Amino acid sequence: MTIKILTVITLFLQLTATAQAPASAANPFTSTTNTIADTAQPSFTELKAAVEKQRVLLNWTVADNQAINLFEIEKSTDGRHFTVAAVVFGTDKPAEDQYLFFEKSNGEKVTYRVRMISKSNKAIYSAPVTAG
Repeated sequence: MTIKILTVITLFLQLTATAQAPASAANPFTSTTNTIADTAQPSFTELKAAVEKQRVLLNWTVADNQAINLFEIEKSTDGRHFTVAAVVFGTDKPAEDQYLFFEKSNGEKVTYRVRMISKSNKAIYSAPVTAG
């Protein structure tokens, strides 16, 4: 009986000591290192628009591609009020990558911009380009 009571008291003391341990104690289930996607700063390096064979082609290049979640292609006929025309998902390719979007051209002048959304939910807009 004495051994059981000592075992229970020892277990209680161990649990109490663990509960009172400082919050900075290492937790094996969390990581303190940052991933590349957390520290990378994605940016546009180029955006071009052209009309070929009755299609508007947008071609853009980005740096730190691995940190990008998706792109929203926005278009406007007045250059001020933009609407989302399409969504293009990013790849996990590291460093620089190139993307392409096309749609049928109706012959009128249209302004496009690309809204890049990073994996950390930060939005970055490209400079607007005009096609048509």
